[in-house]
Amino acid sequence: MIETGIPKLDEYLHGIPEGKSLLFYIEPGVEESNIGIHVLHHNLERGLYGIYVVSESSPKNVERVFNEFRWDRKQYDKLIVVDGYSSLIGSPTEEKYVVEEPHDIRSYEDVLFEIIEGIEGKGVIVFDSLSNIMDLCGERDALEGIGRMNKEIEKKGFVSIYNFIAWPYKEAILYKIKRLFNAIIEIKIVEDTVSRQRIKIQKLDWDGEKDRIIDFKVFKPDGIRIYIPKICVIGPFQAGKTTFIKAISKKFTPVERLGATVGLEHGTVDYRGYRADVFGIPGQERFLPLMEKMGKSSMGFFLVVDSTKPEEFSLAKNMINKFENVPYVIVANKQDLPGALGEDEIKEKMGIGGNIPIIKTVAKEGKGVFEAFEKLVEKIEEYKYGEYVSKNRY
Repeated sequence: MIETGIPKLDEYLHGIPEGKSLLFYIEPGVEESNIGIHVLHHNLERGLYGIYVVSESSPKNVERVFNEFRWDRKQYDKLIVVDGYSSLIGSPTEEKYVVEEPHDIRSYEDVLFEIIEGIEGKGVIVFDSLSNIMDLCGERDALEGIGRMNKEIEKKGFVSIYNFIAWPYKEAILYKIKRLFNAIIEIKIVEDTVSRQRIKIQKLDWDGEKDRIIDFKVFKPDGIRIYIPKICVIGPFQAGKTTFIKAISKKFTPVERLGATVGLEHGTVDYRGYRADVFGIPGQERFLPLMEKMGKSSMGFFLVVDSTKPEEFSLAKNMINKFENVPYVIVANKQDLPGALGEDEIKEKMGIGGNIPIIKTVAKEGKGVFEAFEKLVEKIEEYKYGEYVSKNRY
């Protein structure tokens, strides 16, 4: 199986079977549209072949992009760059494989067939811009050629990946494109609290999970991260919210005076392909209006409670009401202290349903904190998928 390197996407796709073709169907204006190069790099890291077909800019830009993400092109002996650009502008090239006639789709075919016939092994072939090849070679000729290439690539067991900017082509052309590939991953811009990109699995002809949605951003030099722009951390005073945020965050900005939080705190979580911005709201009652305001735009929240103080649970439950229809997880903190209540006792005393996750933690030691993060991410993704299905049921 070939992987994209985007963890949740690979889970939903169940991997990409050998010989399949995948199209990134990208909305014009997406800030980082070259998703294919991240797939290329991920599979080079796995020791597979990576053939990269350049058609819209100089091959020198490949090294520039690699450098932006702190990848070293020279360390990948299985990287093959096909230059479909230099001949177009009459420029010399340092690449071994060159498309001599970039306006003729068969020139691309000849070079690719020569490469895949001459190597042993599997991997990915990534086209930096199908839309550019279509503009150069003519839409129908290009798509017919892509169909022929995909058949040959399938025989060799490679996976082909195409970036396609969905300019306003004729409906007949877009229809043909959508029939041509085994999988189509739609990428659009989302702009609400924070601008980001959204993946939707639009087509899949193997055993995977169609219609799944993933929000992501491309960070330099870190690469693609599944991105959650706003998670709140709430709870009664001194329940351990600040300690919890510190424990899960790569970067943390405290707002404290005399050991107490007196303003909105911020942490950045970077964990197993996810990045999330986490905001801590002080537990004093005077901050409840801020909590209500933040709740309207939150993707999810952690409710941190001191497991040894059941007298504060009614206040904690009141805080939940400030976040209407927002996924959440209860963090049962301070489990190392005498008298700490367990999951069933907390649920009983708070009067909450059995489907609300309660994760036991010792935040000052980092115990259980990432389990809580993973569980909240799972709840957010379930909610987002359910919301999408509901909107598109009819």
